[in-house]
Amino acid sequence: MRKLEFDPRTVSFVEHDVARLRARLRQRRWARGTRSAPVPRGVHLGCGARRVPGWLNCDVSGSECDIDLAAGRLPFADGSVDAVVMQHVVEHLELKGQLIPLLRELYRVCSDDAVLWLSCPDLAKVCAAYTADRGRALKEDRCRRWPDYSLDGAPVQQFVNDLFQARGRHRNLFDLELLAWALEQAGFRSVERIAEADLLAAHPGFPPRHDDEQSLYVRVCKSR
Repeated sequence: MRKLEFDPRTVSFVEHDVARLRARLRQRRWARGTRSAPVPRGVHLGCGARRVPGWLNCDVSGSECDIDLAAGRLPFADGSVDAVVMQHVVEHLELKGQLIPLLRELYRVCSDDAVLWLSCPDLAKVCAAYTADRGRALKEDRCRRWPDYSLDGAPVQQFVNDLFQARGRHRNLFDLELLAWALEQAGFRSVERIAEADLLAAHPGFPPRHDDEQSLYVRVCKSR
């Protein structure tokens, strides 16, 4: 039989969908009471390999608590969470069908004094950078942080495509107004632009990303 060949991106998407299915099955077991969900006070959503001690580190697979964030349901009790950190996650979710339902779930599970710390690529900064120098400064910033990064000979404008598309993994980019609007649909009213240093000052256990030049950071309070 002739060997089948697939686009690596297609394989990645299929693997991700399988991981989402497995995570949803675990969440169903929690909902039916056949398995106890963790009871966190601080939740790190979309942790990837960045495990932070003292937090419940969650992702779609291989985490302390596997969750499909696109499912619109979190396995935590009402008002049980005091803090949420979600760095470079929201841009991977479709706006109305996935992200806003997740934000509504976060509103449900957060205590009245809870604080959400969110970051994502900043649409305004990306557009301004393209206008200024076709994205050259952003590309150089990426290379300082990730020395192996390369455009493989493509003109510097291709870096803007990388930010927008992330090899097909990004669904949306946000500026402050759009992200605040999405949060308001879920019930949150207090949305403040901050810097990464503000997050690290409040929660020093998180490893720094040094990505203010291209990222939007916000602090969101439920009760104010």
